[in-house]
Amino acid sequence: MKLSKLIFTASTGLALLSVALLFGQPEADNLTNGHSDSTQQYSSGWQPITDTTLVDHCPANDLYDYPFADYCHNVVFAWGGGALDQNSGRLYLWGGGHNDYYGNEVYQLDAISGELQRLTEPAQPADPEKIPRLTELAPFDGSQPNSRHTYDGLAFLSNQGLLWAFSGALAGRHSGGADPNTWLFDPDAKRWQKDAVSGDIPRGAFGVVAAYDSKTGLVFVHDRSALYSYQYQPEGGIYKKLNDKGGLGLGVNAAIDPDNRKMLIIGQKKQIIYDLNPTSGYRRTVLPLKGDAEFINQFPAPGLSYNSKDGHFYAWPGDGKLYQFDLASLSWRGIEIKGDPGPQVRHGTFGRFAYVKAQDGFVLLNNPRQPAYFLKLPAQ
Repeated sequence: MKLSKLIFTASTGLALLSVALLFGQPEADNLTNGHSDSTQQYSSGWQPITDTTLVDHCPANDLYDYPFADYCHNVVFAWGGGALDQNSGRLYLWGGGHNDYYGNEVYQLDAISGELQRLTEPAQPADPEKIPRLTELAPFDGSQPNSRHTYDGLAFLSNQGLLWAFSGALAGRHSGGADPNTWLFDPDAKRWQKDAVSGDIPRGAFGVVAAYDSKTGLVFVHDRSALYSYQYQPEGGIYKKLNDKGGLGLGVNAAIDPDNRKMLIIGQKKQIIYDLNPTSGYRRTVLPLKGDAEFINQFPAPGLSYNSKDGHFYAWPGDGKLYQFDLASLSWRGIEIKGDPGPQVRHGTFGRFAYVKAQDGFVLLNNPRQPAYFLKLPAQ
């Protein structure tokens, strides 16, 4: 990919570093706190949400002499994920990475007000030729993470109001090991912090999956080698290894049924369920594909979310159907709904499809060049 100049002269670099040190993580200037006074009214079925096309909210091209506006579509296209705050109905989007996009800005899609905003300006990109690739950005003091392919490695800690992020493929031209760090983003302060984690810290990996458990306040994360839990603590989160009896592939996505204590993982010919009851030893079961389940063979990382109203998992792969999973029969049922915004983007939907309890429907940001959508289920 041809990029604009990213290696700055010593004088330019020092000037930019001084600005970064002075202002830290700059906020986008078009933000407001809290929901707007208006609440979006959604009708039955799929509907686009006005003014929510992500590329219309990109940073300017001339910032740090890098073409942010030209490449910020890769916040989504380059294995980009998202995470929903179940309390506020806000979906947070963060991505980029490798040689696809060097911006580390955070976006917020508010499904209640129907507004998409860029919460922060990107930091100065790291030198793309650096070996090993840099985990942290200017001022390179641990205050900001480098952009990355986020896959399903994002979760929102609703009890603390923090976006949690683990691992991913760092921005930079050279291949290498994945970032093993944990980061926390405070949407109110619009600031990142590297988490001083302890315990059984997972290995860094491409394609990790994670989901927040509203019953326990834990994040359950799989680093493609083992299943772990993460418990937030103000002084530093604590990881605990739960089950190392089985790996995962790359194109998968996860969601949790907090009531029945199940974590479902699907995508790219895989369907796995974990029992989150400690007494089961966090039992892992590879499930046969039953019912209308062929989409799992066909698509990487379909959108997957748990509907807390009717108690079912739902999946969206962008093929014209919404799929409902019955936990009792372990079977899928496809529901055709007109106006489907698919097809799903190439690498998967990951956490960019989520059930919003306050609106009793699903929010989706699929394609960064199209508006986000909301799905209100037709009356059954």
